[in-house]
Amino acid sequence: MTSSLLEHDLGLSCWEGTPGVMSRAHRHQDIEINIVEEGGLAYLFGGRYVELGAGTTALFWAAIPHQVLSATPDAHVWWLNLPLDTVLSWGLDRAGLDRSLRGWPVVVPQDSSTGRFRQWSTELAGGDAELRAIALLETQAYVRRLLYARETGPPPVTQRQEDGAVGQVTTMARYAARHFAERISVADVADTVHLHPRYAMTIFRRVTGLTIGRYLEQCRVAEAERLLLTTDATVTEVAHAAGFGSVSRLYASFTAACGQSPAAYRRTYRLPPG
Repeated sequence: MTSSLLEHDLGLSCWEGTPGVMSRAHRHQDIEINIVEEGGLAYLFGGRYVELGAGTTALFWAAIPHQVLSATPDAHVWWLNLPLDTVLSWGLDRAGLDRSLRGWPVVVPQDSSTGRFRQWSTELAGGDAELRAIALLETQAYVRRLLYARETGPPPVTQRQEDGAVGQVTTMARYAARHFAERISVADVADTVHLHPRYAMTIFRRVTGLTIGRYLEQCRVAEAERLLLTTDATVTEVAHAAGFGSVSRLYASFTAACGQSPAAYRRTYRLPPG
């Protein structure tokens, strides 16, 4: 049974720690920011293999399937999660925000932000409403700076992939993330690494914790969310553009993943005009 995406929302939160390798790709509704203070980690993010080293800040929409594949023993990271409706209410630059919703993380050099993250972690979790409001205003300014400072080209994503199963799964996930809107099959995905579909499904699930079909569905739901947020496309148009093929299939997958229908989701989260 598919659990609702809303059950996994982290809400407004800020904390630090050692990143653990994730047994499965997951998604949640927040805008997520990672600051890699020490060491490094590697993500499988929306079908891309992304390495974040020390001195790197990354902002991304966590509705895109993502998974920490590896982390160095000395890795130390700060996380900031911001609810989507909060971020959308800020009236951010639409082009910059839409870029982050499309799947590319916003990756910039780390600034001297870890001190403020420590302060936010205390104030956002505390009971002082005024300090919490101040911290939220500061996080808004910080997100605006990240979007303003992002590099004009694609983020620094390594082209190197791990050997063996992880490399094969990365190739398959990248193909799925690029072609989910098309009528592709498990065999099509397996063919990108010249494997029998049954074996391809086995190693894909071993690495990501998901079936290939489930991964495709997550990509399609994320794209449907983006289209509902940023365009005036009808639900029927969204269904076909996101690769569902029919409105009924969109409704079934979307409601199971997001806890509400596409129309209700649009009413809840739609970007303000401008």
